[in-house]
Amino acid sequence: MGIQAVGFGDLSMDPVHLSGSGGDPQLKTLEQKLQKLHQEKKKAVQNHDEEKVKELEKQIEQVKQKIEQLKKKRRKEDDKEDTKGPGYPSRSPLDGSVGRYIDRFA
Repeated sequence: MGIQAVGFGDLSMDPVHLSGSGGDPQLKTLEQKLQKLHQEKKKAVQNHDEEKVKELEKQIEQVKQKIEQLKKKRRKEDDKEDTKGPGYPSRSPLDGSVGRYIDRFA
């Protein structure tokens, strides 16, 4: 029973492909932590330290969950900002109402 390196099934969580921090320092910090944990896990796999690998996998999952929660929170905040101010319609002008006006005036 040996330890095998696990590839990244989801490229969005691959430290090389992480994106979306958009200047958010908290998100950037979590992504850096995730990258560090992946590096530590890789070393633990090379050293055949099964317990360390399991511990790191748990930590990686926790950080992934925090990142996803933060991204969802940011998306919700962005959605609220889009509908608040004047000049920012909550619906696209191409939402179907345009056709109604064109038919009426054509």
